[in-house]
Amino acid sequence: MESLKKAFTPSSRKGDLEVPMLSGETGLERSRSVDTPYSAVEMNSLMSSSSSSVKSKGGKNKRKLARAKSVLPVKDYESLDYDVCYNVPHKQWIESYSKYTYKHIALMRWIMVALIGIVTGTIAFLINVGIHYLRKLKYQEFFRVYDLTRDSGTVFLALLVIAGFNVFYSIFAGILVAIEPIAAGSGIPEIKCYLNGIRMPRVARIRTLIAKACGVLFSVAGGFLVGKEGPMIHSGAIVGAGIPQLRSFIWNKLRLPYPYFRDDKDKRDFVSCGAAAGVAAAFGAPIGGVLFSLEEGSSFWDQGLTWRSLFCAMCSTITLNLWLSGTPLVPRAKFGELDQPGLIDFGRFSNGGTDGNLWTFPYLFLFILIGAGGGLLGAWFNSLNTRLTIYRMKHVFRKNVIYKVLEVILIAMVTTVSFFILATLLGTCVPVITRTEQQFANSTRNFFCPTGVTFSTIRFNNYFNDLATLMFNSEEDSIKQLFHQDGAFTLPTLGLAFICYYFIACWTYGAGVPSGLFVPCLTIGALYGRFIITAMQTAGIPTTIDPGTFALIGAAAFLGGVVRMTVSLTVILIESTDEIEYGLPLLITLMVAKWVGDLFNEGLYDIHIEVKEIPLLGWDSPEKVDRLTATDVMNPDLKYIYPISRVGSIERLLKVTAHNAFFVVTPLSVSAEDTTSSIGVSKQSPLLYERRSIHPVHRTRLIEQRRKKEALKRKEYKEATINDDGESRGATPFSSGAEEGVQDNAFVFHGLILRSQLVELIRNRIFFDENLGVETQPPISHLKLNKDYPRFKGIYDIKLEEGERQMLMDVSLYMNPCPYTISHHAPLRRVFNLFRTMGLRHLPVIEDSGIAVGMITRHDLTHEHLHKALHAKSHHGSNDNDSNENDGELDVAYRFKAALKKSLSNLSM
Repeated sequence: MESLKKAFTPSSRKGDLEVPMLSGETGLERSRSVDTPYSAVEMNSLMSSSSSSVKSKGGKNKRKLARAKSVLPVKDYESLDYDVCYNVPHKQWIESYSKYTYKHIALMRWIMVALIGIVTGTIAFLINVGIHYLRKLKYQEFFRVYDLTRDSGTVFLALLVIAGFNVFYSIFAGILVAIEPIAAGSGIPEIKCYLNGIRMPRVARIRTLIAKACGVLFSVAGGFLVGKEGPMIHSGAIVGAGIPQLRSFIWNKLRLPYPYFRDDKDKRDFVSCGAAAGVAAAFGAPIGGVLFSLEEGSSFWDQGLTWRSLFCAMCSTITLNLWLSGTPLVPRAKFGELDQPGLIDFGRFSNGGTDGNLWTFPYLFLFILIGAGGGLLGAWFNSLNTRLTIYRMKHVFRKNVIYKVLEVILIAMVTTVSFFILATLLGTCVPVITRTEQQFANSTRNFFCPTGVTFSTIRFNNYFNDLATLMFNSEEDSIKQLFHQDGAFTLPTLGLAFICYYFIACWTYGAGVPSGLFVPCLTIGALYGRFIITAMQTAGIPTTIDPGTFALIGAAAFLGGVVRMTVSLTVILIESTDEIEYGLPLLITLMVAKWVGDLFNEGLYDIHIEVKEIPLLGWDSPEKVDRLTATDVMNPDLKYIYPISRVGSIERLLKVTAHNAFFVVTPLSVSAEDTTSSIGVSKQSPLLYERRSIHPVHRTRLIEQRRKKEALKRKEYKEATINDDGESRGATPFSSGAEEGVQDNAFVFHGLILRSQLVELIRNRIFFDENLGVETQPPISHLKLNKDYPRFKGIYDIKLEEGERQMLMDVSLYMNPCPYTISHHAPLRRVFNLFRTMGLRHLPVIEDSGIAVGMITRHDLTHEHLHKALHAKSHHGSNDNDSNENDGELDVAYRFKAALKKSLSNLSM
């Protein structure tokens, strides 16, 4: 009784919580978060301790560890929380609903989805218009100078003109990405991580949308081998995240008093709809957009989301069609005609084979071989790009931003000069023999080739430079040439263009510009497929199907070998080409390409996620985890508060930890009478506790589990806790303030409370004077508690008086009393499935008698952490002492495993 009073009353002068701190840690430094990786303070300590532990093993391990340390900075990624917090304010808010509220919310949900589709389609149209006029300006000046200088021997002036335009455009794109770095790349890996449940910093900001949409104008028009479909998907996702909020943090006046859709679950669903709308706008494929969002993006899905995503994609496609039909971008189109494709038009195939078929069954075996080749080429492409990405992150991105812009300028210069020299010196003049010459008359280039005749104001080039036609057109036009020009490209031209496109596209993806991956891969794959059919024709092997079919199959094979998509990519290509007959060969080709590529590495999006150390959870749990249980991977570092705690202690806990959730517990040895008498809880308090006893076996298991987990982290640490008087005394920093002699204290679990909730409670002064009783604590509504979602204030934004720090706070009304929990006996596969399917952020591990023993978060379920847990369990089973010596080095090695496992060994070359 006396000890309990000392813990809860201000007479002890030590507060009600013992808050652990690392050696040398100040109130401004953070320890390891429950759902974040190690902080810089801990990582430096781990690095130093591990470095000292391997000195005796020779200089080789020391150099390897130093290389690992210099690869990538360790970032903290928080998780999204899709679990609803059923606290008292939430229940009161739900009870306030009228009988029409649910219908109103359902109607508004459909309206928001329609707005997302309309805005995404409009953004796609504006991007298309901007690229069209920027590219038109560049090529007009280039060909004007080329026509003036081709006969005078000063054709290099035309090179200076187009190089100047491309460098100018690249500088704009590089500057936009330097201002907002997350706008680089396609954005698909970031959106995939967000939909997987990871809070990606700045991924859904309006500033990111502006940098992405404007940057892709200059990167595509600047001659980079990039596409606009990836940035369109990212842009659609940002629109989906922003519109339903009906407010802006940039323009404070734009804050409509609409309280719905302001939680992670609804925001995730709208982002899924936005991503589907982006695919639909890019390819004119609404069904493919829904399947893309399902297959490649979202981790959590339901039937209602399927219908809303399809409706959003349809709205996006219709909006883009309406805009395109009313502009001169589409010749002979009338406003209101809804037969226009998306931003990327592959043209329509016709039965051009000798027997009138697009493909026949015997060619299916050849398509399988093409798919296998595409898988091999895609795997090599991914391997090369991985090495380039790690090198770029080590030597370019970690330096001044000027290095990013300089690399972008270098890529633009190399691409332009290479294309010009190859097209001028090695291009072949071939006659135009297409079936519909007028369709391609304006996209052929006759570098140093005989000019044609003019008919009906349209100039037809009887001869054109095949290499210049591929390299001095938009990539969409190049793809259409490969799909539909019959026998117009020579074998050396196709091989040379394939090599050039392959390596430059590999170099470009991941640079500091917005860049899509689909269109470059389709171009490379079309060159690959066209090379095969041309080689067959050159060798005298008869073919009876449309040669464009081989280009389409090759495009699908290479793209599938790079991104490893199957169903959604099949539907996207079918909708883009308007040929359902290609369904079976495309699906078989993509499956073979994926199987072959998976033998060597993962898809490029997954590789970029892995290199950036983002804790993505896959569809299935890793292999060989059936031996593990929840206790093997949980974090026994319990950070807890009592149902009624002192405000100063909560403030201190929030400042010295980075945890995002805290256990609400009571000591097992405390009875209900002791608790209420010492802190003045009224008889009407909604939180009542009963006395329980702990079985000796459970207590022994708890102590042993904590001992094993803390042994990995205790080495080389000076352990200390700081009391209110500033005195230091020894303790383990991972025991939540418990003294070394009483580490076996057990706590009964009552619920979870989030950091954001505690901060809002303190900010709104939701606490009471100890002498007046808990009844004097003011209430707070659900809307006010979540008013600042998703950008909650931090604890350092709040100033408290000393008298306020001595007050008490009853958190029992605001904690989640029924979060998902799991038994410490549960197999890891069940833990993984629960985490993955329910979209959890925190999963408390509970003993049989209701005792809190640990916490599982996303980081505890990553492949690196599970591999380490398996290794630790094997060592503990064989030789416990030896494992303690080696696990320190293992901990550091697996922190960087994702970034090093394929490419670090090759960086020395």
